[in-house]
Amino acid sequence: MDFKPILDAAVSSARFKIGACIEFEGYLEPTQRHECNVIKQKLTAKEFKAFKRSIIRNSFLIELVNDKVTSTKVETHWSRRLDDDVRYSSYETCVEIFKKLLNKIANLSTEDFSMLKEFFKHTVVPYEMPFDYIDRSASSIHTAQNVDLYLNDEIKDCITMRKFIHDTQRNPASEVFQTILSDKIKVKTYLSDRAQTGDYKTNREKRWEAHPRSVQYALRRNCMKIETKLLLQIAMFEGCDMGLVYNLQRDGLLSDSFEYCKCPITGDNIQYDEFAKDALHPTHGKSKFQVGHLNPLKALDTDGANGHTADNISWISENGNRIQCSLSMDEVYALLKRIYRNRPELHE
Repeated sequence: MDFKPILDAAVSSARFKIGACIEFEGYLEPTQRHECNVIKQKLTAKEFKAFKRSIIRNSFLIELVNDKVTSTKVETHWSRRLDDDVRYSSYETCVEIFKKLLNKIANLSTEDFSMLKEFFKHTVVPYEMPFDYIDRSASSIHTAQNVDLYLNDEIKDCITMRKFIHDTQRNPASEVFQTILSDKIKVKTYLSDRAQTGDYKTNREKRWEAHPRSVQYALRRNCMKIETKLLLQIAMFEGCDMGLVYNLQRDGLLSDSFEYCKCPITGDNIQYDEFAKDALHPTHGKSKFQVGHLNPLKALDTDGANGHTADNISWISENGNRIQCSLSMDEVYALLKRIYRNRPELHE
C-alpha cells in the first residue's frame, strides 16, 4: 500500500483537508480490498465516506500543538516533529494499524456494526471512531499491538446517549443537551486545556494525542465515559423533565432511583431550569456552571482519583468553582472546616 506520498502532500498543504487523502481503495492489496468492499456494502455513501475519513485520520495522522502553542496542526505520525517521541510511528507501522482496523470492522457482528453506524451518525469530534490505545505507558504508543477497536458496553452507552439527546420526541430538552454537548462537554471532555509552560505544552489537542506523560492526556474511552456521565448528571438536576428521565431509565442509562445531582463543593442541588437558561442564553465570559476536576490532574494517575476520568469530574456551580479554585477535594473540606471552626457566629 504505497499511499505515503498522498498523505505527505495533504499535511504539507497550507490548509489541511481530509478529503485530499481518503481515496485509498485503489492502493489496497487484495485482502484489504475485499474487506473494504464488505464494509462498503453495509454502509450508505455518506457513511462510507465518514468511515474512510475516520480510518485514515486515526491510522496515519495526529493533530499536534504548534511550536508557538497557539493552535494545532495535522501531521503524519512519522513527522520529524515526533523524532524521539513515543507518539512517533513509521508509515509501515501505520499501515499495519490501518490493516488491523479494516479487518476488525469488516468482521464485526451485526449488532456491533449497527452500533458503529450510529457512531458515524452522531460524532462529537471530527473523524471520530471508537479507536483507542490499549496502554498509555507503552514505549511506542502508536503501533498495531497497542491499538484496538472498542465497542464495549461503556462505549455503547455513550453512543446510545448521543442518539437519545438528538431524539426530540423522547427528549423534550434536546436543544439544551445538544447545546451543552457541542460546547462545554466537548471542549472539557475531549480537548486538552491550555498549558503553555512545563515539559508538555498543550492547547486544545485531542487528549489521547497529547504526550502520554502530560497531565492532560486521557484515553479516548475514558473521555467517552466522562461525556456520558456529564450528560446523565444533567438529567439528575432538580427540576429536569420527568418524561426525559423516564425514557433514560427505560433505556437502562439511568437508575430507577437516584438523588439529585449536587455541586460537590457547596452541596446544593443543581437546578435544571437555571442551568438550561444559562446554556441557551449565555452571557459572554460568564457561566453559572462549570465542568471541573474534583482533584488536580496528575500525569501518572493510577486509581482515577487524580486523572481525567469520570470519577474525577463533575458539574460544579459558580460558587463552588470560586471556592475550589485549584484545590483538591480534601483541601476544600479542610478549608471549610477551618472557616467554620474559626467563625463561631456561623454556628447558629
